[in-house]
Amino acid sequence: MRLSAALGVGAASASVLAACGGGGGEQGGSGGGASQQATDSGATGGVEGATQASGETAAETTAQQQGSQAGAIASESEVATGAATEFTDSAGQPAVLVHLDNGDFVAYSAVCTHAQCTVAYNNGQLACPCHGSVFDPANGASVVNGPANTPLPEIPVEVRDGQVFTA
Repeated sequence: MRLSAALGVGAASASVLAACGGGGGEQGGSGGGASQQATDSGATGGVEGATQASGETAAETTAQQQGSQAGAIASESEVATGAATEFTDSAGQPAVLVHLDNGDFVAYSAVCTHAQCTVAYNNGQLACPCHGSVFDPANGASVVNGPANTPLPEIPVEVRDGQVFTA
């Protein structure tokens, strides 16, 4: 009887923790269950999902990036409008390149300014799976939902000959 009571308390605690990090659906329409799934799968899940929505897997995107012009993050055609791909910045830190709906490319550090978790692209926003912070890549990665209170650092990029480079 004691074991089943302990297991019940453990399950209830896990539910409370999942709900705490879920943000109550304020993460671009995803509920607590999706937030828990994002937490369990890690931050790359959202970026991979965005890439897969464009018809490519993360492995295909990585292979294409390696085949791109030397030093390029990606080619314009590799990242569909409204999608994103991850890369490593010059300091070896995770970063994300976003192809905005208006056609522009922007890049940001993927390290959350709240607790340094890795953010993922999800429904047009950069979301932190750890504590629910959400950033708007179309608006300088400004904070849409805390607890983060500062935007993600921008990584300047430029497009040359169909390739996206850090500037």
